[in-house]
Amino acid sequence: MSEQTHQFGLMEMSAIREMSNIGLGHATTALANMTGKSFNMEIPNVETVALEQVPLMMGNPEEVAVGICMPIEGDITGHTAFLFPWESAQDLWRMLIGTAPETPGDIDELSASVMLEIGNIVSSSFLNAISDMSNLKLHATPPMVSVDLVYTIAASIVAEAEMDEAIALALETRLYGMDDCATTGYFLCVPTLSGLNQLFRALGIAEAA
Repeated sequence: MSEQTHQFGLMEMSAIREMSNIGLGHATTALANMTGKSFNMEIPNVETVALEQVPLMMGNPEEVAVGICMPIEGDITGHTAFLFPWESAQDLWRMLIGTAPETPGDIDELSASVMLEIGNIVSSSFLNAISDMSNLKLHATPPMVSVDLVYTIAASIVAEAEMDEAIALALETRLYGMDDCATTGYFLCVPTLSGLNQLFRALGIAEAA
């Protein structure tokens, strides 16, 4: 398994960032409509990550995290995932529902459903932004939530991807609530390279190397 990361030019990365900003902007609006609270979301960092590096992206791979994963179907196939270190997940729960489970064993139906809805909103908004810009058809599938070590969650995403030609687009996200509290998550989009090149062609951008 190669650790080579495909390098994109300024135009490709600019297009990825624009789609990300539009998609996460729509997601922020949807979150506000869902909760009746105001939120701001920013993307401090966008990068391409070799699949082998996904488990290390969030720091300590042995840390507990909450992951919401969703396969992508349609003209482009792959996976999306939204990963939160445990303390960030707790901050997110407090921002959304005012309380948070103390330990992973305390996660109840409400806490799990909130995370599933977050993953559904963010992934769907991201895919809709891509569809709107490219006229490609992308279909969101039901999300799945898991609570495990960062390494275990990320390794399952990597295992599902087409190892010979998949690439991870990693977006560090920061969500701010009304009281200026913030939480950091990591949104991953893992399309096949052929699918990503199809997207760039639809946008009038040269293919990735």
